Amino acid sequence: MSVLGIVVPVFALIGMGALAVRLHLIEMAAVRGMTDFVFYTAMPGLLFASVIQAPPLRLLDVAGSFLAGALVLFGIGLLLARTLFGARLANASVFGLDCVFGNTVMLGIPIVDAAYGPDGVAYLLAVIAFHSAVLLPVATVFIEAGSVSGRSPLGVLGAALPGVLRNPVVVSILLAFIWRLTGLGMPSAVMRFLGLIGAAGPPLALFCLGAALPRPTGWSDLREVSLAALLKLVALPALVALFAHLVGVHGVAFSVVVLAAALPTGANAFLLARRFATMMEESASTVVVTTALSMVTLSVLLGWLPR
Repeated sequence: MSVLGIVVPVFALIGMGALAVRLHLIEMAAVRGMTDFVFYTAMPGLLFASVIQAPPLRLLDVAGSFLAGALVLFGIGLLLARTLFGARLANASVFGLDCVFGNTVMLGIPIVDAAYGPDGVAYLLAVIAFHSAVLLPVATVFIEAGSVSGRSPLGVLGAALPGVLRNPVVVSILLAFIWRLTGLGMPSAVMRFLGLIGAAGPPLALFCLGAALPRPTGWSDLREVSLAALLKLVALPALVALFAHLVGVHGVAFSVVVLAAALPTGANAFLLARRFATMMEESASTVVVTTALSMVTLSVLLGWLPR
């Protein structure tokens, strides 16, 4: 499949979602219902079935190289925000999260599935398994440390972990790992059911992504948004590619982990900023800008990375 054949349908679905809301063809209440179906039913079903059917998952080298690059760049982003913009620790932490937290589920799964098929999705699962479970709690600890809450880092981490463990994407992957350990097969009727609900996930996720992209109210600080976009779309994939090369990841696995790093900033980064009322406008702008620019950057990567 050509690069345009992969990218154009993906971003066309995103555009359809945005246009449907802008033209009032669909109400936001309906978008929230569809998004809940994707997040709580379709994607967990797809991920559970994918983990069960996948070959041995590359948790150490693939997921490890992604997390190493993300954590290093989170620290770099935090320091840059503190030194260049004079940001407080909480603000700098949101900026750092905007630079590393990608849209691995709603956008990553459809693109990787179109480009590399089930084998590629299996590699992406290794990244998804630790993406939210590590980056969101780490950012939360730093944001809380920069606030006046007075809670200790361990207290913050303890408060953040239950939310992560209630995430249906994380739960579905963990349950699938546990099922794999039992060595039991899955009845064909169950796999067919998971296949039916999972098939609805990627296209509906893209439509909902376009419909629910945060709408920035302005562009108060283009410096921060521009730097975050540069770090997310260029620096992070380069850094992850370096770590993946150093640990011997190659072939489709290398392509998928680099592509996962190059995905635009995920909306959960904005949701965390909104939760703490910190850098909300800048974070929303970063999600929108990186999503728009990623049509170009992902096309370039898909044309360069091996398939």
